[in-house]
Amino acid sequence: MLAAAAEEFSERGYTRSTIRRIAERAGLTSAAIYYHFPTKLACLEAVLRDVDAIMRSYWEPIMAREGHIADRTAQLLRVSAVINREHPHMARISARTLMEDAAGHPEMSEVMKPVRAYTVGVFDRLVDDAVARGELPYAESAQAVRDMIAGLMFGLSNTAALEQPADRYSAAIDALANLLVGRLFTAPDGKSATANRE
Repeated sequence: MLAAAAEEFSERGYTRSTIRRIAERAGLTSAAIYYHFPTKLACLEAVLRDVDAIMRSYWEPIMAREGHIADRTAQLLRVSAVINREHPHMARISARTLMEDAAGHPEMSEVMKPVRAYTVGVFDRLVDDAVARGELPYAESAQAVRDMIAGLMFGLSNTAALEQPADRYSAAIDALANLLVGRLFTAPDGKSATANRE
C-alpha cells in the first residue's frame, strides 16, 4: 500500500492523487486503503514517515563520523544521489507534493514537519560542529552556511525530480561535492585549490 501511495504521490502530487488510484496501483479496493488510512492526508503522513526513516538510515552514519564540514557535506550529497537512485519517488514527493501542493493545502504543514525538522536539524548539526572545530572562522557566517547547504540540498532534489537522466544528476552531485572540497576548479596559479591549502 505504501509503495503504491508513494508512486502515486510522486507522479501526480497530493492534489491530483486519489485513494482510488492508490488502491488500483496496489491491487486492492478503496475500502482496504481506507481501513488503514481514513484520509488521503493520513496516507501521505505514512509515506512521509517512510521517507524520514530512509533519509535517517543513509544520513545518520555520515553524521556519526567526524570530519571537516566540506567533506561531510560532500558525503551527504553523494549519498543523496544514492537515495534518489534507489528510492526515486523520494525526490519527486519532495518537489511535487511538498512544494507544489503545500500552498493549496495548509493541512499538509503538520504532516511535513518531521521530515523538514530532521533535514534542517542535520544542516544545523553540520554547521554547529564546524563552528565548534573552528572551521567557520566568522561566527556571523554560520547562518549563511546553513542556508547555503539547505539551498544546495533542496535545489538538487528538485533537479532530480525533473526526471533528468540519473547519470546527469549523479554527475552534478559529484561536481558540487568536488567544488566543496576544492577539487573542481584550479586556482589562478593553475594548481588545485586543495594543493594550495596544503
